[in-house]
Amino acid sequence: MIQVLSDEEKVWDLCIVGTGPVGMALALEFERHGCEVLVLESGGREVEAAAGAASRAEIVDAERHAPMELAVARALGGTSWTWGGRCVAFDAIDWMHREFVGDAHWPVTHDEIRPFYKRASEYLLCGSDVFAIPYKRRLTDGLTLDGVERWSREAKIILEHRARMMASQRIRLSLKSTVTGLNLSANGARVESLGLSVPGGVRTVKARRIVLAMGGVETTRLLLCAQRKWPEHFGGADGPLGRYYMGHISGKIASIRFDDPSTIEDLDFKLDGSGAYHRRRFMLTADAQIRHGVLNTAFWPDNPPFYDPSHGSGVLSAVFLALAFPPTGRVLLPEAIRLVHTGPRPYRLAAHLWNAVLGAPRGAKDILDIICKRFITKPGKPGFLVRNRGGKYALHYHAEQVPHRDSRIAIGKEVDSFGVPRAIIDLRFTEQDVQSVIDSHAVLDEALRANGIGRLEYWYPAEQLRERVYAQATDGFHQVGTTRMGNDPAQSVVDAELKVHGVENLYVASSSVFPTTGQANSTLLAVAFAVRLAARLAAPEA
Repeated sequence: MIQVLSDEEKVWDLCIVGTGPVGMALALEFERHGCEVLVLESGGREVEAAAGAASRAEIVDAERHAPMELAVARALGGTSWTWGGRCVAFDAIDWMHREFVGDAHWPVTHDEIRPFYKRASEYLLCGSDVFAIPYKRRLTDGLTLDGVERWSREAKIILEHRARMMASQRIRLSLKSTVTGLNLSANGARVESLGLSVPGGVRTVKARRIVLAMGGVETTRLLLCAQRKWPEHFGGADGPLGRYYMGHISGKIASIRFDDPSTIEDLDFKLDGSGAYHRRRFMLTADAQIRHGVLNTAFWPDNPPFYDPSHGSGVLSAVFLALAFPPTGRVLLPEAIRLVHTGPRPYRLAAHLWNAVLGAPRGAKDILDIICKRFITKPGKPGFLVRNRGGKYALHYHAEQVPHRDSRIAIGKEVDSFGVPRAIIDLRFTEQDVQSVIDSHAVLDEALRANGIGRLEYWYPAEQLRERVYAQATDGFHQVGTTRMGNDPAQSVVDAELKVHGVENLYVASSSVFPTTGQANSTLLAVAFAVRLAARLAAPEA
């Protein structure tokens, strides 16, 4: 239910800041455990462009990081409004010590987190917590097709959970309530209250336990502001807070050509008995990754870039034209994903129109089928592959980024409309990130050939691969590492239970606590950690 905050001195038992997928799951879990919780959300019931202006940040290298106005959403539901719906589990190797991945130590094991995938999958509407399905035949030479990604039946999961949250007697929602600061006790050992900006003015909120679930950058920004007054907190002024900022390195540098064109059927989206879609991806086994010293990477066949009319496809050009017209494109896809598919300007509209004309009427039938399966039938198909008799497809990679101390978030002198210093974001990709992508492709190519599946055909000469991979290195949506977890307060911000070191009643629920990124996007694991945290805090002895 909606809570109107007044000047009363009520002390809440639990307070969550943020209502994105993580905060949403936390609130619903506390309700399930019978706990009353106050939930603070900076935005209103719907996404408003003006609200996003408060998240604007200084991006040191605009080629490497998306504008924060695209990467976050201040509204009830947070980034579930812009999320694509992909759910992927971390792999066993992500939790292992690897000599070639420095500054990467998890204080928990995968087995400790695995039981919480089930509830996380329910909140994310992805149908099942099974993320490994044995392939129909045994593969060799370090290749596996067992791993699957799952997709939410409704990517805007707030639409599924909103009514329950609004009607709940235990979940007290306070919208347009922006946390502007942490007010710590005289000794800095606990948060006595939260500074809050609401339409009626300035308020303070008191709670016995507080969970920050504002997203990686915004949570880090709030803690960095607190550190200005308490420089010894969070590992010290030159400690881990804000450092080791990571995402993923992703793109395309090659095509995959299947020896048997029908193999593509095994790698297309499948609707399973759970009512959600899943898809297999090519990956290298843990042994192969360690043997070759490469980072965790997933690969899947894809359409060639929509924006390049040289693909000659009437279907792809028609889709491009729809996406390139913003009013239409923003209905079809979240803005960040739309911009990836429309590519750089100037658009070659005439060439795309020519493709579309030549592709009719066959293309019209294919487009109608795509529209029905993607937007009319429920659940909508997450994507589409335009099949071809030659069995050749673009190969997309989604790769781990190594922790790097100088890749970081800081705060500057400029403040937002609430008086909070804006973030300065310096996301850096390393030579190891780039070289691992190149080496992983080479290992994959050998394994595809050895298993009689196919081969890679590179788009660029070998001497240009490094340049092309680096040109595609950009993120900002998977905000990992800046409040990393660990056992040593000098080297980490939170402990294995997500409690901030040295502050007895403050917790962080965010992908920013992850010490590594793996090949998986962050949402599923972040929600699993949130479910685990709720169970801990709701326990009688907590």
